[in-house]
Amino acid sequence: MRTQDRRLPKGPHSLSREEVAAAQRSRLVEAVLANVGERGYAATTVGHVTASAGVSRTSFYEQFTGKQDAFLAAYRAVTGQFLDQGVAVAAEAPEPLDAVAACGDFVVGYVRRRPVVARAVLLEIYALGDAGLEAREEVLRASEAVFDRTAAWLRTTDPLVPLPPPFTARTVVAATIELLTQAIWLATDDAYDRAREAIRHTWLLGLLGHRNIPASG
Repeated sequence: MRTQDRRLPKGPHSLSREEVAAAQRSRLVEAVLANVGERGYAATTVGHVTASAGVSRTSFYEQFTGKQDAFLAAYRAVTGQFLDQGVAVAAEAPEPLDAVAACGDFVVGYVRRRPVVARAVLLEIYALGDAGLEAREEVLRASEAVFDRTAAWLRTTDPLVPLPPPFTARTVVAATIELLTQAIWLATDDAYDRAREAIRHTWLLGLLGHRNIPASG
């Protein structure tokens, strides 16, 4: 479980102290996610992480205050990259509904390629208690903002489509996470295919399904 990429060259090199630190931090982030995803957060130690990353304990503590700090940093880094990549995929689509399909392909493809990382992010974040819940809430809110922007984009293409009611974004995001978690747990081609289709339908229901639901009151 060693991190092979971005190894520093052996012997004398021209890298600055900042470049060395950045390379070490990147390897540590990957190692935290790999170990937590495979062993679980509780069973992972700083020693596991430093051995996987090929970084000394001294260098680890120059970057992080401890295991929790390292996992939170890794969690925020990978989820931020994931959301940025998803938004970039959506931006290439000509229409909002095309963007929904493209994003469904992206998110399922991502967790299928990186199930260990996805397991760390989706499941092990709960092991951090309140700190983990706070970090997760940040990701949920960022994901909801993506849904809200998609809904606003849809209205520019069809002004007759009303904006979804409150809490629709949270419902859609939560359902998406549950579908991804189930696919990772089952880990079969069929499970991933079903998750992709269900996620697409969930987003479409969130964006358009309310058109056929009578207003309350």
